[in-house]
Parts: sequence; structure tokens; C-alpha cells
Amino acid sequence: MHKVLIIDDEKDICFLISEILKDENYLTYSAINSSEAIAHFNKYNPDLVILDVWLSNSKLDGIEILKEFKKISNNVPVIIISGHGTVDLAVSSIKNGAYDFLEKPFNSDKLLILAKRAIESSRLLDENKNLKELVSPDINLVGNSNFINQTKKNIVNFSKSNSRLLIEGQFGVGKKLIANQIHQNSKYKDKIPINIDFATLNENNLEVLFSEDIKNFNDNLFIRSNMNTLILSNIDQIPLNFQKQFLFFIENSDFFKSSNITLDHKIITISEKNLEVEIENGNFLSRLYERIKVDHLKCPNLSERVSDILPILNYYILKFNSRNIELTFSKSAISKLEIFDWPGNVAQLVNYVEKTVILNQTATNDLILDVDNIALEMGDYNKDQTTSNNYDLSLKEARMEFEKEYLISQIKRFSGNISKVSEFTGMERTALYRKLKSLNISVK
Repeated sequence: MHKVLIIDDEKDICFLISEILKDENYLTYSAINSSEAIAHFNKYNPDLVILDVWLSNSKLDGIEILKEFKKISNNVPVIIISGHGTVDLAVSSIKNGAYDFLEKPFNSDKLLILAKRAIESSRLLDENKNLKELVSPDINLVGNSNFINQTKKNIVNFSKSNSRLLIEGQFGVGKKLIANQIHQNSKYKDKIPINIDFATLNENNLEVLFSEDIKNFNDNLFIRSNMNTLILSNIDQIPLNFQKQFLFFIENSDFFKSSNITLDHKIITISEKNLEVEIENGNFLSRLYERIKVDHLKCPNLSERVSDILPILNYYILKFNSRNIELTFSKSAISKLEIFDWPGNVAQLVNYVEKTVILNQTATNDLILDVDNIALEMGDYNKDQTTSNNYDLSLKEARMEFEKEYLISQIKRFSGNISKVSEFTGMERTALYRKLKSLNISVK
């Protein structure tokens, strides 16, 4: 049942509108001045407001009340009514966010039609907003690495242009997040981007997407994405015959112009595979590759940008931890997490943080997680990480083995930056180089 707030300084008008709406199963509330109106708006959270623009004995007039309502909840539709209707008043109402303007005396059927449309419009806006949040959740690109800093600048540049963009990188590095952020910064940001994953499509699906038949024209990939962003995941998995059709549509804009359609969209393609290798293996058209990579972004693995691990860790702890208990990691735990290879990249790290928060949700006090209780749950963590069992070695050999594993881990942690390794380990650079040489460790 929909709730309607009626605001008019004439109680008879409030009663009349209320009776009309009650006959159609609306639940109504009435107010005769701005104080009552704002109080009722906050108390009842109406689905629709019918508001007289002229109110006697009221601190605020109708337009001022409308502005207050829009501050409180922008998506509740407001129908302005007035017995002194003018074009200027109607325009002013719409400019300030009213759904529509209705002049007294009004036809009851017209009021009911307008009320139904206003509520339906608001519902669709809410659904669209929720769907946008589901498809493009409000997640930031987090990190301190050169890649993250440069990518943030690139997102702004890419979003201003309709040049086709290819994003490459292994699973979990953040390719879809970057694509969605480009959309959110583009002129199409008020729409839900068209997301298509070629890994999930069969031949029938593909035939529809690349159809030239007028019967299925609205399902065509390019028509569907007109005036929007088109995000195509696993572009490497399109069969060659459909790659040719894709290339045809890119190169023959006249095909659409013949149907009076002018295309205006941003195409972002995503691939986990190296497309140049796929071309060499005969799996991808070199000409299509050149067409989709007018702009190109290569996303490195998380292990290649270790400085992003701690910021990502902290960001998602705040996102997943809804309690007042503070959850942090000790320096030794952070070191261990930074040394870990993260084969699943950022996606694996995010899953790890979520699991960690869940596993510690019964904590009653602020909690610092140390090396012994970070519970990686990643199977063979120790296979290629620090300190294996060296009990069969002499003390000198065991010490050398430990030093070698320790220094390799630190070099990996700081991506080969010897200055940072020197600073962290407390070893002077020349002494560090001598030690690396004695242990036969190459920085590369």
C-alpha cells in the first residue's frame, strides 16, 4: 500500500484528495502548514507528496517546502497543485524537482493517473539505482604503487574519450573495477553499463549479439550499448567467425547509419590472456586486436606491486568490519602478507580479509593479529616462503640458508628496490650488496 502526504491549507481540499486516493487503496496523511508537512514527511516516509504551492499561516511556501523535501529524500516524487496556476510557477516547480504541476480545480482521474505514474517512476529510479550499485558497487581503486597512481589519472582521461580500450591482466588484478570506474566518470554514468562475458555465452547467444537481422536488431551488441558503456569480458574467447563480425561492425559504421542510427558509445574489452600470443597461435585476429586497443592498459599482478597490499588490507577491513572492534595486523603479520605471492591477486586478498573479519567476529576487544594467528587458509603458503626445516644442516649452513631465504623475501617484498631493502633490514647498502654476492643472490 502506497503512502501519500497531502499538504494544503484548506482542510476541505485535503479531505477531498484523501477520499479520492483512499478509494484506490492509498494510505493518506494530511498537513496544513510547513511545520506539519516536514514533521509528517520525516515520520511517515511517504511514497508521494501532493503539495499546494500557496499556504497561508505557514512559515514556508510550497516551493520552499519542496526544496526541504529534496534535501531529506531526493527520490520521493512531489506533485505541485495550485489554484493560481501560471506557466512561470509550473516551470519553477519542475526546476526545483517537482514531478509535475496540476492546476485546481483538477479532474480526479487525472490526479489518479499522475499519482500512479509518479510512484512508478520513483520505483523504477530506485530499482535502477540499486541495480547500478549491484553491477558497479561503490568500491575505490586502492593502493600506493606507481601503477595505481597512474591508473587513476588514466581513468579520468579514458572516461573523456570514446576511443576503444583494451585492459589486459591475470585473474583478480582489478580489470572490471577499472572498467566500471571509467564508466562512472564518463558521460554515460547515469546508466547501467552493458556487461557481457564471452566465457558464458553459447553460439546461439553470440548469433543474437552479432545479428544483422532487423528482427533481432535491438539485441545487437552495438545497438544495445548505444549511448552507454560496453564492457566485454574474456574477449579472447570469441570464436573466429564472430570475431570477423565484430570487426565488421567496428569498421562499417554506415551499416548502422543506413537504419538512421548514429552510434555513440565507449567500448572496453577485457582479456586475461595475452592477445599478441593468441594472435601468434592463430586464435585471434590481428586486425581486430589493433581496432580494440586504440587505448591499452596492462594490469600487473599484486605480487609486482607489493606497496598496494597494506592499503587494500586496511580498506577492506573497514568495509567488511561493521562492529566497533578495531582489527589490525602486527608488523610481522604484515611482512608475511606482503611476502606471500597472492596467485589470485587482489580478488584473493579481498576474500582473505573477508574471511579474517568473519573468523574474528566474536572478539570483544580491539584485536591485533600476529604471524601465528593470521590463518592464511591458502594451503601451501610455506612451500615457497620463508624458513623451511633446516635441522639436518650445520649451524653455519642453516644460518646461511635462513639469510638467503630472508633476503630473497625482502627483495621480493620491495620489488627489487635495494634502498628499501637496506632501510628495512638495517644493512648499509655496500654491506648488503656484499652479502647478496656471497649468497649468490641476483636482485633480478
